[in-house]
Amino acid sequence: MKKALVILFALGLVFSFTAPVMATDVSFDGSFRVRGWYDSNSALTKNNATPIAYYDQRLRLTTVFKVAEGLSFTTRFDAMDGVWGTTGIQDGSAASDDNLEFDVSYMTFMTGIGQFKAGYMSDGCWGTAFGDNETFKGAVSFLTKLGDNVYFSLKMVKSAEGDNNTTYSDYDDDSYSAAVIYGSEAITAGLLYNYKRYANYVAGINTSLGTTYRVAEINVVSPYVKATFGDLYVESELIWADGKAKWDNKATADTELEGLAFYLMGKYNLGSSYVGGIFAYVQGDDPNTVFTTKSENVLGEVNGGTEWGPTLIMWNSTCPTTLGGATGTRDRMDNASFYQVFAGTTIDKLSLKASLSMAKANENGTGGVYLASGAEYLDKDYGTEFDVTAGYKIYDNLTYSAGFGYLWAGDYYKGASATAEIGNTYLLMNKLQVNF
Repeated sequence: MKKALVILFALGLVFSFTAPVMATDVSFDGSFRVRGWYDSNSALTKNNATPIAYYDQRLRLTTVFKVAEGLSFTTRFDAMDGVWGTTGIQDGSAASDDNLEFDVSYMTFMTGIGQFKAGYMSDGCWGTAFGDNETFKGAVSFLTKLGDNVYFSLKMVKSAEGDNNTTYSDYDDDSYSAAVIYGSEAITAGLLYNYKRYANYVAGINTSLGTTYRVAEINVVSPYVKATFGDLYVESELIWADGKAKWDNKATADTELEGLAFYLMGKYNLGSSYVGGIFAYVQGDDPNTVFTTKSENVLGEVNGGTEWGPTLIMWNSTCPTTLGGATGTRDRMDNASFYQVFAGTTIDKLSLKASLSMAKANENGTGGVYLASGAEYLDKDYGTEFDVTAGYKIYDNLTYSAGFGYLWAGDYYKGASATAEIGNTYLLMNKLQVNF
């Protein structure tokens, strides 16, 4: 409670100092949502399903303070975010008093050469939604216009800081990127180069070798395009990465890092209806070389992304699901060839969409993250999923949506056991969201 009062007092001071200009110089926007979930068989057990059902909610508010022409400050927070009836949101609990998280806090200012931003801001999003893993990190960015419809950007991001560590003098994770973007009425395209250097990659522990990564360096190149040709809309993105990881143990050979992902979506409009298809590919990690001589997922850098949710069950970060505990599915695609056909329509305030998806792993999974943890999986078939979603605008800013997904689980989820039995699963969801 004390922490909440301190935060409220600080916010009160901010508003009191800006009160004279709030009418014209401060803007707000945000959303509030309430969602309900029913996950029938997340563990994919045979004849012994354990359903999961719950409600959750989230308040999100973004505030922009315009200090002067060309100078502004932006902040965003989430509050009362969690599952109904749990200690994180329950009235009177210590955890609920702390349920206020500021994600964004940065300044924006224009100069004669371009626009600068500095502070904590969104990172990990580029081009299409495919491959996007949004996080919020300390960064400095620069954007300028090179000519008609052509823009150039630079960005430096601090992911982790540990240079005050007594063991290492170089113990931080940083990334540096440059991008060129072209935008017109019919076509938007861009090319991104990102250099990432990890000297504090705590997750890079190799249990089979008994050592850790000292430094990992990765180069990522990602072009994308979004184009409209009459009634046809097409978007595509390629992510290619290459690098090297050096070990603490100098006698251990460096690990080669590589990664490849590709996405293509086509959508054809038929008046108020549409049809389309998606193909997506993420290379996957060869279990015979993982974390030894080569790693094809470059420390998890190349994947379908948590912001890209093509299905309700197999790859979707909005409803956490274990899917039998198998690696490769759940919140983001990191080892698959994915195919989907979809169709939808809009009738006044009602929108409907249905899709059928199939996927297979490109590499056999293992019983754990590392090769030493278990044998290879026996099958690459993730299965087939059917999804249908609907949304209805009660008001212009208030939408009720619902969805149903059914997964015919493939034998990939049997893991390394030829005698294992698995079951199918379905998911029901509904959401009420107001945007303001």
